[in-house]
Order: sequence, then structure tokens, then C-alpha cells
Amino acid sequence: MSSVINNNQNQNEFDNKIALVLAGAQGIGRACSLLLAAKGAKVYVADWDLDLASATAREINTRSRNDGESGRAVGVFFNAFENDTYASLIDSILEQEGRIDVLINNFGGVDLRQDRDLAHTEVTSWEKNILANINSVFIPSKAVIPTMVKQGGGAIVNISSLSSLSAEMSSIAYGTSKNAINHMTRQIAIQYASFGIRCNAVLPGMIATDAVKKNLTTEYIDHFLATQPIKRMGEPDDIANAVSFLASDKASFITGVCLPVTGGMDIATSRYYFDADKVQF
Repeated sequence: MSSVINNNQNQNEFDNKIALVLAGAQGIGRACSLLLAAKGAKVYVADWDLDLASATAREINTRSRNDGESGRAVGVFFNAFENDTYASLIDSILEQEGRIDVLINNFGGVDLRQDRDLAHTEVTSWEKNILANINSVFIPSKAVIPTMVKQGGGAIVNISSLSSLSAEMSSIAYGTSKNAINHMTRQIAIQYASFGIRCNAVLPGMIATDAVKKNLTTEYIDHFLATQPIKRMGEPDDIANAVSFLASDKASFITGVCLPVTGGMDIATSRYYFDADKVQF
């Protein structure tokens, strides 16, 4: 069992709140779904794989929350590449619950075989990746904002990426789209702060999800760890903890923040990699 589920502090942080986690059945999204449910939220686990979303929801419903009550979750379908599914998903939740208090925009896709450097990335691939990643924040946020205005507030947390801060030798569409999400986060924050709506972003570094571990070579991971200030890959729970904080009332005076959760990768200069092994205590 994940360590965050056993956290007995702040037992009812999200009691009586409705949370929607997009791409919530795997990796970072799954960790967010489990943690928000453990802290009292009723969680709608949205994923393109409805079977997996339903399985995650069933797991939540068989676990006890931090206050000893049963978890509450529902698995629901959405497809990040079909824009209409966002509105229909949110409409169905509002029909059932009448409110959405927390929205976690977690979808983010990259095809490393097609999303390369500028000269070798096809326009069709660029457009597909840019639109899917940006729309996965713009469209659900646009759909939920009117309800949050009516209910007097809410919290939106967008999952961006360290790639939004640093240029790379490939993945031009992914990095560009995540940088756009950072700006959109600040735009939403400033436009709706007066309505009690907060919008923040979490920028993960290298996180040890199943997808990452499956697609990266041992050589690449070893090289990464050699240049990582905190000498490990992050865990999905590391991101979920940051998301939970930003979505909670503890962060009631925080909006428009793009928070790197990277183990220090976002602050290191090239000199760090040269000098790190020379530091002795």
C-alpha cells in the first residue's frame, strides 16, 4: 500500500468535495486519485481506458479513507483527442453531483519517434501533440469554470513538466505545449481569482511511472541519476503530494504558481555536473 494512503494527518482535507482527475488511472494520475480519495474527496477517475479507470475506482472504494470511512470513486471515460468528451464528461458529473470542487488536468502525451527536433518533426505530428496537450487543459477548465464561479470557488491543478523550463534536443512539441500550459495556468489564475478559483501547476521531473521505466534504457536512467541532485527518480506519490497541497485549503493564498517537483534538476547549472563529485564533507 502506498505510504501516502497511510498519512493520518489532515484526515478530512477534501471531505464533501468532488474531484475530477483526468488520465487518473495510471502513473501520476492514479497517485493523485488515491491520495485525494484517502483525504475525503469523491473522485471521478477519468481515463481513455475505462476498464482501468473502473479498476482504480474499485480499489479506492475497497480502501479506508484516513478518517476510517470507505473511499468513494467512480471510473469514467474520456479521450484527450476527442474534444467533445470533456464537456460531456463534466456535464455528466455535474448532473450527478451538482458541483466540481477540484479539477486535476493530468493528461500529457509525447511520441518520441515523431516529436523530434524542428527539422525532423512533421507538421501533422506537431499539430496533433500541441493541440492535444494544450486542449487537455483549456477545454476542461473552460467547461468547469462557470460551475466553480456559481459555487463560489474551486481549485484547478495542471500537470506540466520540467520540459516546459528547459530546451531539449528533441520533443519540441511537448516542451512547447507544456510551456503554454504554464502560461495558461497564470492566465486562469489572474482571470478568476476574484471568484475564489485558484489555478496552479506542478512541473514533474523524471518520475518512475511504469511508462517511463518501460521506455527508458538502463544506460539512460544511470546517466540521469548521475546528474540528478537528489539521487533518485521521483515517485508518482511525490507529485500527488504536491497536487494535493495546491488543491487544498492549505494553499488558499497560492495561485498562478508553477511548482517544479524535480529533485533539483530545474535549478542545477552546468557547473554542478562538473563539481558535484568534488564536494567533500
